[in-house]
Amino acid sequence: MTATAVRTPAELLRELVAIPSVSGDEGAAADFLVARLGEVGIDTQRLGHTVLARLARGRGSRFLLLSHLDTVPVGAGWTRAPYRAEWEHGRLYGRGANDAKASAAAMLWTVLELARNPRELAGELWLALTAQEETDNSGMRAVLAEVGAPDGAVCGEPTGLEVVRAQAGLALLEAEWKGRSCHAAHVARTEHDNALLTAAREIAALPAWLSPGAPHALLGQSTIAPTVFHAGQRHNVVPDRAKLVLDCRLAPPHTGEDARRVVAAQLPAAEVTLVSERLKPFETAADHALVCAALTCAGRTKAIGSTTLSDMALLTGIPAVKCGPGETARSHTSDEFVLAEELEAGARFYARFVPAALAALKTDNR
Repeated sequence: MTATAVRTPAELLRELVAIPSVSGDEGAAADFLVARLGEVGIDTQRLGHTVLARLARGRGSRFLLLSHLDTVPVGAGWTRAPYRAEWEHGRLYGRGANDAKASAAAMLWTVLELARNPRELAGELWLALTAQEETDNSGMRAVLAEVGAPDGAVCGEPTGLEVVRAQAGLALLEAEWKGRSCHAAHVARTEHDNALLTAAREIAALPAWLSPGAPHALLGQSTIAPTVFHAGQRHNVVPDRAKLVLDCRLAPPHTGEDARRVVAAQLPAAEVTLVSERLKPFETAADHALVCAALTCAGRTKAIGSTTLSDMALLTGIPAVKCGPGETARSHTSDEFVLAEELEAGARFYARFVPAALAALKTDNR
């Protein structure tokens, strides 16, 4: 294949999956994307290992195509070479084929086609293929810091081309109990306060999970679950500190502070703090013009919710949907794969959705 040959979505995906891009090590994949975009003269820049491209056609809204380049590590259990990236009977196997290089390849193909065959989009199209989505979302933060908030976005993740308009968020809480230590040999005659035992009494009284409020129509119940416990450093020292980590999966409108108050009421002897609320719950209204346009382009009648996380969590206040080829159940698995028909349908969806989204955002912003 020559440097300027027109690549199909299947060819782009095969080349992209053949390039290892474990989170934090996406440089070679970013080089590949910059080269492909450069072939058709698209304005492109690197933000670390994140690739950001811009295609302007007239004046209008700014719409963002968003997916990620990075993958989780390969792991065990594979029966195929994870980077051989060959199509087999309509399936491409490889790490990242499903999550989320199928979306990235379909979006890349869409932008390349628009550059080769200019049409009046009445706005700006941005493509962001981010690094480190699987770890700390730093690639997406860099994009927003560089270009600011778009008027709307679609986040490419394996949703089976279902249109996701609501996504659960993640918050982490830490409960800490403080006591007074002593040598374990002196417990019978030395005053002390075993923080481990104080914590254990309160933790034992907890239900399997807690919730800060009523369930969400699409995402179900917000949940708070105790997941990690630490107390003590040595066998011969009564611990004066004990800590519990709680994982909070939150649906709109619940916040990390809502969850903290619920836990603090259940653990009165502990100091409960909100450690992280970086990935916030997200929702776009069901009747928003962007959601309606996405449903029409995807051939769906109703949007859904998603409890898996993505860079969409950083788009608070921006109309956005999550939609892409592949199935979420295949993500992070051994022998990960995507179907050719899924990839092709994803490319058709993005090609239809870009002009429809720009038109919808223009109407909504009047």
